[in-house]
Amino acid sequence: MLLTGADIVIRLLEQQGIEVISGIPGGANLPLYHALAKSRIRHILARHEQGAGFIAHGMARSTGRPAVCFATSGPGATNLLTAIADAKLDSVPLVAITGQVSTSLLGTDAFQEVDTYLMTLPITKHNFLVKNAADLLSIIPQAFSIAGSGRQGPVVIDIPKDVQLQEVEVGQGEALGTGTGTRKGTAFSLCRGEGPDEQANGTDGLRGWHEGQTQAPIIAEMINGSERPVIYAGGGVSVSGCHHDLSRLAHLNSIPVALTLMGLGSFPPDDPLCLGMLGMHGAPYTNIILEESDLLLALGVRFDDRAIGRAAAFCPDARIV
Repeated sequence: MLLTGADIVIRLLEQQGIEVISGIPGGANLPLYHALAKSRIRHILARHEQGAGFIAHGMARSTGRPAVCFATSGPGATNLLTAIADAKLDSVPLVAITGQVSTSLLGTDAFQEVDTYLMTLPITKHNFLVKNAADLLSIIPQAFSIAGSGRQGPVVIDIPKDVQLQEVEVGQGEALGTGTGTRKGTAFSLCRGEGPDEQANGTDGLRGWHEGQTQAPIIAEMINGSERPVIYAGGGVSVSGCHHDLSRLAHLNSIPVALTLMGLGSFPPDDPLCLGMLGMHGAPYTNIILEESDLLLALGVRFDDRAIGRAAAFCPDARIV
């Protein structure tokens, strides 16, 4: 079965359960749109690529799963930057797929060429510049794994136009994402989970689990020995679906809960133990209680400066776990 790089992208997006894509077509990503026209995936035509990025934001936040947006090269890619940067800071699982000039034109200041790879490197969890259509068979599943695992965030896949049009031979009856195939006699892997980032994520997750198991008795002893404990909960609680565990921890030990902006919704606001939001935009009494605490349990937070102010002066009398 002969498939173009664009066909492979769309079929793998279908395998990932993508039902809606937001974006804007352009010269460098037209092959993706031609392939998309044959798919069951619905397209939302944005009026600006930044809007396409934030539409994908909303889908990712509401479902908890990675969402996808499309943009063409040059101004299309640069218009996405704000949405990508916001996804990085707010831990939103976003997969941005951008068109790029043909590989032979890279680095020549061709029409609508910008270095999307280097531009997005500081504001993504990972990004890819695809030089071979066969590589898409592993890159697409890997991008979703990276975006949705650990601390979630954005991944950019930059695909030159000639790579989108490049044809790849895939064995008849062979499901994309499983098995092996060939392109001009070159073997390549179609297996999910073989990328180095996925292996690293899996190992790190296992290591963190074991460390948590061994530290639990120590933390329990610290809670029992404290007089003014406070839970400091953030977006990680919501993303991981641990709001029931948070509630159980708070009520079993009668510990008040302060929330970050991203953590709002992970603990009922009408609960007697809820202190509301902390920090610059929080209630004064919440910050006073934190300042007087002797133990701070930090769950799913990143100690943002808007939440804690000066790090050296935050919870001066508390042990922070």
